Amino acid sequence: MAKTDNLTPNILLPVAVVCISSASIIIRLIAAPPVVIALYRLGYAAIIHGVLSLRSPAAYRAFDLRSLSKSLAAGLALGAHFVLWIYSLHHTTVAASTVLVSFHPILAALAAHLFFQESLSRGRIVCIIAAVGGSAVIAYADFAGGAGSLLGDLMALAAAAAMAGYLIAGRDVRRTIQTLPYITVVYLFAAVSVGALVSYLGEPLTGYGGREHLLFLLLALFPTLLGHTLLNWALGYLQTAPVAVTTLGEPVGASILAYFVLSESPGILQLAGGVVVLGALAAFWMLSKGKGVTHVAG
Repeated sequence: MAKTDNLTPNILLPVAVVCISSASIIIRLIAAPPVVIALYRLGYAAIIHGVLSLRSPAAYRAFDLRSLSKSLAAGLALGAHFVLWIYSLHHTTVAASTVLVSFHPILAALAAHLFFQESLSRGRIVCIIAAVGGSAVIAYADFAGGAGSLLGDLMALAAAAAMAGYLIAGRDVRRTIQTLPYITVVYLFAAVSVGALVSYLGEPLTGYGGREHLLFLLLALFPTLLGHTLLNWALGYLQTAPVAVTTLGEPVGASILAYFVLSESPGILQLAGGVVVLGALAAFWMLSKGKGVTHVAG
């Protein structure tokens, strides 16, 4: 591949990182319950993706019962991911939440090892141990800040586990279904599942002003549509590892935005733990080149 072929992807990748980094900040600015935020984000995203995919409606014919059932599982997992992660942002810092939720590639690799007999090299195992250690440092730091912060950390890790489940559930479907139809169906299933949870909890779906709906829409457009789309587009020009490592800039970008927009800064231990986790994830990615590990950022 010629060097000039990489010019545009290399320029747009930082734009994608800024877009996905905005998710946690937008969420913290919205005055609505976490499950409602998750529902509107998924609902708006499903509508936008659905409209875009209407340009090739024949692509939906590739769905069969098996792919639909796996898409349903992926949608349930994605819905759980968004709910848990948004709840975590209401209990812990943006830095801690975004670092811990980035743990999902390792969890996906572990699941693939356990259920699909995919191998794990010694180097990748060392990276996993280092990432777990860094997460423990973040949790220890937040434990001193009270039970609420620790609960937020646990929710972020649970959100990472749900994202890993989403990746595992969709791994086969994406081999036969195009991106836009698959994402539309998954977001629709996720929105329905979160909508059922909203109804069960009795949270209000109406009564939110124009400001909140604008933020809901921005959440669907920037980190969801634009951020993820640019990352997936870049994968057509660059190898997986460089793109994946670039997405590790999300916690850094989110922490910078949180400092300026929310006046929120992480402590020394949180910073140290975050550096260890991100370093371990970066090394894990480089060692995972060509092994099919996938990352979907915030």
